[in-house]
Amino acid sequence: KPGHPNELPKNEIANWSDPEVQKANGRWSPAAKTLMEINALQEVGRNQANEVVDAAAAEGAPRLCIMNPNLILGPQLAPGAISGNSLPWMVAILKGQRMNDKIPNDSMSTIDVRDLAALNVACAETPGASGRYFGISGAWRWEEILTALNKAYPEFKVPPRFEGEAAIATQFDFSRRESLGVPMRTLQETCDDLVAFFKTRGAL
Repeated sequence: KPGHPNELPKNEIANWSDPEVQKANGRWSPAAKTLMEINALQEVGRNQANEVVDAAAAEGAPRLCIMNPNLILGPQLAPGAISGNSLPWMVAILKGQRMNDKIPNDSMSTIDVRDLAALNVACAETPGASGRYFGISGAWRWEEILTALNKAYPEFKVPPRFEGEAAIATQFDFSRRESLGVPMRTLQETCDDLVAFFKTRGAL
């Protein structure tokens, strides 16, 4: 939600984006996602805090788990050309075609696609799992992400650093995600595997 201080950890139950604010800012896809989550919970008789508020709707309703990822990285399962949104963008960054002017003084939450898949499986296989879960391993300053990419692919030249003090990366309360028992890969492990994958597909 706009105005939420980065140093104050977010949790899935209390921290929701406002779809009206998202629409007012022209962020139609995120607004649609938020509204889909709200409506899906209502269909199974629950509110945004995952509390049962409609016993009739909740009775016999399927157990609903919602996974919220952000930037998904890692090897692509599909054969052929690299596709999607995040992977072609990362190739462009590694080739110096994007984000080459200056390191953004901002952060990005990421997850390895294999960990995200494991979280979804854990939700399906854990009888008590229900409601929203952060589908991310953590939030990293772009300076950290680009440094990890450089370590994985030394040919990539990290752009000049921004001026001034580094912004605080968004903080998250991962207690709900951790209750699913899925270990997360480190940022460096994901970047190493991502570069290796790009090389196998001839992208680097």
